Amino acid sequence: MRQDARKLVGICGLYCGTCQNYLAYQENDVEQLEKISQSTNIPMEEIRCDGCLSDKLFPLCVDCRHGFRRCAGDKKVTWCFQCPDFPCQRLEDFTGVHVVDGISHHANVIEDLRDMKERGIEQWVEKQERAGRCQECGKRLYWFARKCPSCNTQVR
Repeated sequence: MRQDARKLVGICGLYCGTCQNYLAYQENDVEQLEKISQSTNIPMEEIRCDGCLSDKLFPLCVDCRHGFRRCAGDKKVTWCFQCPDFPCQRLEDFTGVHVVDGISHHANVIEDLRDMKERGIEQWVEKQERAGRCQECGKRLYWFARKCPSCNTQVR
């Protein structure tokens, strides 16, 4: 596992490696950065992210409106699965938000957090890194991708 890969493991169980805010910045995807800027009213030059556990977060993730960052700090845990209240109502409510083109980004967070706890972070990240790439050409994909933008392979 890459040394910085732990930074891509969201407190709530999301994998930052397929997040449009993270990936558009990392790959300098100007088209996606423009879409993010338009939908959030955040200037393109302020859209920066190195992952949930990094020092450089997407502006809307800094104050996580769902409360995971604050809650984890209060409970002195890094990830929700480490909390004695896991899984909680906050996580249950979170599974139903953020659906794009019929694909839910948050639907599996509780299952993924259980998987992290069972397998360990390293194995979970490796699994997510494989799943987050086109099987044909290896291009990193946004979580909502239906086709690979590089080779046009159907991925979902």
